[in-house]
Amino acid sequence: MRTASPARKRSARRPSRARSPRSCSSVRVNHRASRFIQRGAPTHEQSLQQFLSLKPFVAPLRVALLANAERMTEQAQNCLLKTLEEPPANTVLMLTTAYPDHLLPTCLSRCQLISLSPVGRPAMVEFVSARQPNDAEAEALVGLAHGRPGWAVRAMSDRDWVVRMDRWAEQLAALAFEDVDGVLTFASRFGQGPQAEMRLVAADALRGFTSFLRDAMLLQAGVLSPMPSERKSALEAWSGQVPPDHIRASLAAAQRTQLLIDQNVNPRLAMEVMLLDLRVRRPQ
Repeated sequence: MRTASPARKRSARRPSRARSPRSCSSVRVNHRASRFIQRGAPTHEQSLQQFLSLKPFVAPLRVALLANAERMTEQAQNCLLKTLEEPPANTVLMLTTAYPDHLLPTCLSRCQLISLSPVGRPAMVEFVSARQPNDAEAEALVGLAHGRPGWAVRAMSDRDWVVRMDRWAEQLAALAFEDVDGVLTFASRFGQGPQAEMRLVAADALRGFTSFLRDAMLLQAGVLSPMPSERKSALEAWSGQVPPDHIRASLAAAQRTQLLIDQNVNPRLAMEVMLLDLRVRRPQ
């Protein structure tokens, strides 16, 4: 979703040679007409206000992208309201979120909502196959990406990242059948370092686990896309022991935990609560 100042018509002009040195020099000294803001806090809002108060150096518009806007605290969202309601001239503000219900209604009412749906499977197959010559691996990546080209690109460029996501999913899923002591012992690893680093570790773990839970839900519903046999076997073995309602509740808890960690909640405590709620009784 995004909010923007009223559009103005502008004629396209071919840059002249006389302007080229100025454009090149602006790049060298790092002048920018856009700004990317990922974490939400009042300090970031103040930085945004300062950025938008400046006139564009070369480009006709200032663009600010606030990614993962659901991670903003309520205080940060309240600070942003005035800017959303009356953005400075020649500016565009864009807020991205997968969870619009986590934003304040006052923020949502000031934005134009634009839905960005996952890319369809045929387009994803074409996209990945053009970059991955192995048909079997391309098919596996398409199944795991769930319509996210960016995920597929990262998976192709960083195989260790994919392995790490799978390992986290396997370890966290196994905790559903662990006793309390085992869960707390595992959760303690998210407190073995500076909180900033532990938040990143927990984010990786939750990213892998939420993907696993989503696939488990799709498997139980009978609409799971083709994917690697090892992944499918693990999903079948795990989801066969966990009730559908519990999987849905676990996915919601994992998403909620990610939001809490992004809002500076202690990562170890947040993971402890989530993992204890994940536990189910072993089948008799």
